[in-house]
Amino acid sequence: MKANIDRRRFGVAALAAALLTLGTPVLAQTRGGDVVVAQQAQPPSLDAMTTFAQAARNITMHVFETLYTRGETGAVIPELATDETTSPDLQTYTFHLRKGVKFHNGKEMTGVDVKASLERYAKVGASAQLLATVSGIDVPDPYTVVVHLKQPVPAFLDFISTPRAPMVIMPAEEAAKEPNKIALIGTGPYQFVEYKPDSYVKLKRFDGYVPNGQFSGPDGFGGKKTPYFDTVTFRFMPESGARAAALQTGEVQALEQLAVADAERLKTDQNVKLYQMMPWAFQVFFLNANDGPTKNLKFREAVRAALGNEEIMAIATDGLFRLTHGWQHPGTEYFAGDVGKDKYNLNDPELAKRLLKEAGYKGEPFTLVTDNSFKNDNDASVVASQQLQAVGINVKLQVADWPTSIAMRQKPVGWNMFPIFIGVEPWEGPYSTTTFFTGKDNWQQHVDSELEADADKLNSSPSLDDRKAAFAAFQQRLIDQVYAIKLGDLGIYQATRANVANYKPFRIPRMWDVWFK
Repeated sequence: MKANIDRRRFGVAALAAALLTLGTPVLAQTRGGDVVVAQQAQPPSLDAMTTFAQAARNITMHVFETLYTRGETGAVIPELATDETTSPDLQTYTFHLRKGVKFHNGKEMTGVDVKASLERYAKVGASAQLLATVSGIDVPDPYTVVVHLKQPVPAFLDFISTPRAPMVIMPAEEAAKEPNKIALIGTGPYQFVEYKPDSYVKLKRFDGYVPNGQFSGPDGFGGKKTPYFDTVTFRFMPESGARAAALQTGEVQALEQLAVADAERLKTDQNVKLYQMMPWAFQVFFLNANDGPTKNLKFREAVRAALGNEEIMAIATDGLFRLTHGWQHPGTEYFAGDVGKDKYNLNDPELAKRLLKEAGYKGEPFTLVTDNSFKNDNDASVVASQQLQAVGINVKLQVADWPTSIAMRQKPVGWNMFPIFIGVEPWEGPYSTTTFFTGKDNWQQHVDSELEADADKLNSSPSLDDRKAAFAAFQQRLIDQVYAIKLGDLGIYQATRANVANYKPFRIPRMWDVWFK
């Protein structure tokens, strides 16, 4: 049978794109130029499958494309596929591919490449567990791919369309290579030129690019994309003041993120355009349930009780935040109401001291690993350190660059808490959010059988009500066990020079359908 729900999603997305096009004044598009985009951090890897880092996604989503992706509102839309059929038992998905799509090496993309790419992801992908139910993949002809599943997976299109650690399609010969050994060859509107660590990544327009004719214009990560710039340069500029100054002088033409204080200062600058996005991400702390004092649940509860979320968020975001407890955004389909709200933003030092006593805490070191690439992470850690020290916790604050801090976090020992903001995951729904806490690579460094069971129900239940109940139970367990502490939602400003035409803020700074005027 046809996947009607996804047809509806596609139809709504296409209509929205058409209306957006109709409502937009006609602008004269101009090809040419080098647009310089400043971002806070350098990517830990450009092997798109293997990393969930925003710093990588900004770049790789210009180079690679996926079978399905997400539109402007997060809805699933086809990208390298035209459509799909689904068996009545929801265990076989047959994908029909667009014809004539070229890789950057000139080769046409076929089902062989799709099969090899998905199989690679199942081995090395940062969210490889999303394909754990795949039992086999067939390629009956060059433009058809059939995926067989071990069990019904109603959300399979949600899985394969995730931009978190995207299931990008690459030539089969590249898919055979080990992580971080591939040539960066995709089907996207821009192709890789060079990477200078600590400095920049440069891309150039792919003149063999084949836009998706199913759409009338760009839509989220997909749609009909048109590259106008000759080259796109992503420069790494950790210091926010330097980024703002570079924008003012015209040294760079677009910013992934602009500090709130700088945005206030630049509001009257006629050479700059500002774009506010709220909510952008969750600001959270993850806790290590495998090592040191945070191995003890009572201690983790004490950490949560000691934190004053409003003070942390106010300082970390310069005031651009809102306090919400849920692990999905309010108003979205899987928002779980008041589940866990009674344990949010406690700000109760006396309760924290009592819980520390119950935990038998003797002043063991508590290692808080943070990074100096993202101001909100660093500021949240500094304020939290002060609040934790005030109740008697022996905090050891370690500051590193972004790749180093991520590498430290991935180890099972040596850290107790680290901050991060997660944006794509709650934006695209509950499935990616649960991946942080499930599987052998979970971030709390401890496999929780109840979380695993709730996630299985979420991923496999045919009934929407059952899936929503499963996510609510998941959220309750996550909060009860204090594997992570949500601080609140943060917003961001993106910015461009005024001569950058047709820019629209999004999860990444999109450099297609944008040009210099």
